Amino acid sequence: MRNRFTAVCLAAFLALAAVACSSGSSSSSSGNNGALDPASGSPTASPASSASPTASAAAGLQGFAFPASVKVEFDTPLPASGPKRAAMIGYENYVDSMWYAVYSRGSSTAYQEYAGGNALTFVQNLVKEFSQYGLGLRGKIVYYDISVGQIYYGAGAVVSSCVDASGLDRFVAKTGRSLGTVFSAQYDRYLEQASAAKSKAGFWTVGHTGNSPASGGGSSGMCA
Repeated sequence: MRNRFTAVCLAAFLALAAVACSSGSSSSSSGNNGALDPASGSPTASPASSASPTASAAAGLQGFAFPASVKVEFDTPLPASGPKRAAMIGYENYVDSMWYAVYSRGSSTAYQEYAGGNALTFVQNLVKEFSQYGLGLRGKIVYYDISVGQIYYGAGAVVSSCVDASGLDRFVAKTGRSLGTVFSAQYDRYLEQASAAKSKAGFWTVGHTGNSPASGGGSSGMCA
């Protein structure tokens, strides 16, 4: 499903009010993000061990102990200050906590603090797949050209990011056999647009996410 920029912004804006009134862990809804469709694998091994996130050098930005075989990179500097900086930190915390949960096959639940709505459902579905089929994660995913749009009432915004997932692979944990990239080839490069909002706890979370492949043209074409 392709999401045009205006449609995503409208959906994100409608989601912001609900997300802003709660923390990321308290908002959950059915459905998916309308785009990414990982394939299934074969059942095998048990979940990997995990560790709790630790505060990184940038205030509010959490650090996760990924192994050397897994890299999650953000190529856009954080804004200097203000709500746009907070929104981008919230988005990066969401992304990092999602992939750490996938890597640990659900042993880490830190993502529940940073995801709500269909974003939470999407993470849960990914984690379920990796856990159920004993899959491992390896390689690199890069988030670049990240931008934060208009700030709504000082507590909500749409964060846009190009994503290069072509280097992130799934494999059978027990045998090491590769199953290909984590998403279908159509989504090797894609545009993600996420609604972020300030929670009652003071940090920002992601409550809605929409993705469209770079090959689809339009606003997503900039990520090709």
